[in-house]
Amino acid sequence: MVRRFACLLVFLTAARGLAGDEIPKHRAEQIRKAAPAKARVKPARTRRVLIWNTPAHLMARDPHKGYCIPYGAHAMKTLGEKTGAFTPVVSDDLSVFLPTSLKQFDAIVLNNASGAWITPDAATAEKLKAHGDKKAIELMLRKSLLDFVRGGGGIVAYHYALGGNRHWSEFREMIGATVAGHPWNEEIGVLVEEPGHPLAAAFGGKKKFRITDEIFQFSKPYDRGKLRVLLSLDVKTTNMGVKWINRTDNDFALAWVKAFGKGRVFYTAIGHRTEIYWNPTMLQFYLDGVQFATGDLKAPTAPRASRPSQKGPGPTPPDVRAAKMKAKNVRGPTKQEIEKIRAAAPDKAPARPAKTRKVLVWGHSWTHIPNPFAEKALEILGRKSGAFQAVVSDDPRLLLPDRLGRFDALVMNNIHEREPFLPENFNKLPADQKAAAAKFDQAVKKSILEFVADGKGLVGIHAATAACQKWPEYGRMIGGYYGGHIMDDVTIKLEDPSHPVNTPLKGKSWRIRDEIYLFRQPYSRKNLRVLLSLDLSATRDPGKRPDKDYAVSWVRQHGKGRVFYCALGHVPATYWNPTFLRHVLAGVQLAVGDLTGQTAPSSK
Repeated sequence: MVRRFACLLVFLTAARGLAGDEIPKHRAEQIRKAAPAKARVKPARTRRVLIWNTPAHLMARDPHKGYCIPYGAHAMKTLGEKTGAFTPVVSDDLSVFLPTSLKQFDAIVLNNASGAWITPDAATAEKLKAHGDKKAIELMLRKSLLDFVRGGGGIVAYHYALGGNRHWSEFREMIGATVAGHPWNEEIGVLVEEPGHPLAAAFGGKKKFRITDEIFQFSKPYDRGKLRVLLSLDVKTTNMGVKWINRTDNDFALAWVKAFGKGRVFYTAIGHRTEIYWNPTMLQFYLDGVQFATGDLKAPTAPRASRPSQKGPGPTPPDVRAAKMKAKNVRGPTKQEIEKIRAAAPDKAPARPAKTRKVLVWGHSWTHIPNPFAEKALEILGRKSGAFQAVVSDDPRLLLPDRLGRFDALVMNNIHEREPFLPENFNKLPADQKAAAAKFDQAVKKSILEFVADGKGLVGIHAATAACQKWPEYGRMIGGYYGGHIMDDVTIKLEDPSHPVNTPLKGKSWRIRDEIYLFRQPYSRKNLRVLLSLDLSATRDPGKRPDKDYAVSWVRQHGKGRVFYCALGHVPATYWNPTFLRHVLAGVQLAVGDLTGQTAPSSK
């Protein structure tokens, strides 16, 4: 008993001057006032809890030194001392994990400790050399920690504690996941998945709340079948327009509990910003987690069979897509029509690609008759000519910078809708969901503008100028907005026969029956170079424009990027018209940068 007390005194002494004490006095007072006055449950006996900080030899590189580590340490000490729930012992001395030392504790709090802290530095290895070489010491310490928890001890880990010991898979298995980035550092919506769970009592029965913090996403071994999720991200009320979201299942857990042998594990991703540590609700949540870990607060850990069904931005499921197409009376091309497209597509591209090109063909298949035909035609054009690989999708997340940057050009495929990046039921959404959707919409629009301005390509097919009419920057970028149309047999003339995008047409006018657009502002020949237009000498003047300016296709420069637009493409048969296909292929190659051609405006 004397020896045990002596060891504890050593650790308490070692704690002096640690990061836990290095916070301003007024913040320490805020934490003290915000901490609960008493424990949720009376401890069954005197509890001792180790508050583990990143060791000194790793602290210089710790991303959380100087703010959430000292604040977290001070908050945990305050929780124990003010409520009497446990005696806190703050340490960064790795020898505390020796089996004889760990026996002093009921639980361990991993206070944002990161880095390979289970690996001893040279000084620690020298101090513990009686236990073997450095490798043997690390293996002993690993086993000691695992045995401690399996034998009935508890672990509390928050935020970047999951960033510790990334080389040690059993550590991640014990806690329950691997950090896979932090897409959010802003206010987010939180779902309380199980309001009646004892560890959710801090939230007062609420099913939702909002908080501002740095929020992680997780990868393997994260598995709801192995842990009980308490909190998760509410994707409906959170800005899903941030970068680097990698999960496609919209499962972003924020807190969980699990059993590990006879022991108990509590983890929450919340704990980055310093203000978290004087948030009364979060302090109560942390305290309840510690009491759960020590064994005083009983709570179920068995995984739940159910989970919230959350729909966030992503690709339209095939069955939903098919139902929407049927409802809108939009069909895909038949096998015979696909063969017609393939036969009409050129075998060779006008220019040899400088590298493998990827082109995103984006649009909702059900919104316009020609959409499925354009998708198939662009796939065939790229593959048959070898000019590019077409990726067809309606996933709006592909339009965000972290995904869109992987492509050389974006094809706006007949997108048609005025607000294509907002949910169809946007106006009926609750205010918080509407705000989140609006942020996503703004992020997509900003991304597209920057993508082109920074040097990539934009291709517009037919109805692309009818879309986004509440987004003036888009109209300026693509060159104009739809202002009406005619459907007729027309003759198309080449206004700039020597332009590389027109060269495959061999200087010849051509006849076609298709929907011809009439453009309104910001359309102006002062801002673009017209390539094709109606040949009024061989076509009845529709009488819709006093200036008789009926442009059909053009190119233009937008920042460092290149824009190609062609208004043809309403009638399905257009997509197996060889002249149209050659023109579009050349336009795509100009957009990606493989075909060099003038984009300076041409006057009529």
